[in-house]
Amino acid sequence: MKRIIFLPLLLLASPALAEPFTYAPDSCEFQITFPEKPFIEKKCVASDCTEIVSFTKAVGIDSSTHFRVTCNTLDTTEVEKYTPDIIKETVQELAKSNNLIPYDTQSTEKDGYKNASILSLSERDGKSLIYNAQIWIGKTSMFTIEGEMLGAADESIQSTFADILKNAHPKNMKTAPTTKTVVQ
Repeated sequence: MKRIIFLPLLLLASPALAEPFTYAPDSCEFQITFPEKPFIEKKCVASDCTEIVSFTKAVGIDSSTHFRVTCNTLDTTEVEKYTPDIIKETVQELAKSNNLIPYDTQSTEKDGYKNASILSLSERDGKSLIYNAQIWIGKTSMFTIEGEMLGAADESIQSTFADILKNAHPKNMKTAPTTKTVVQ
């Protein structure tokens, strides 16, 4: 009778290191980089489809950051309608639609791009909330970013929030390299 010897196989698992992910669809003049691949969902109404990008990072139950990004193509007549004042009003409406009071709104037009951003400070479920919305208008597309940071101060969450916002820009703009967020 043969003896079968089973040797236990020891598998050492190493944590997967997430790679930064740049969302920059071909039909969009803008891009944004996340610390790892976000959730990308396609929503269609008739034949008009839009990708909705969502990224969330949480540290325990006390702190989190969440982003929602879309990019829509525009024709020339639509681009002309979006003046800096209209874009500014639109980001204010984004804040109001989230039951937030606009705190600081800015609008600019530079290098062929129009941009407006808003900052709102509030509370949700008894936790502090910082909300930032941005709309970028190019020659053929509109890029919308909504980001929020919720809860107790956390260095990792704050760094992630700031890094993502710093890494949103027109594709043809050069940006300074950013430091990698270290999660402890």
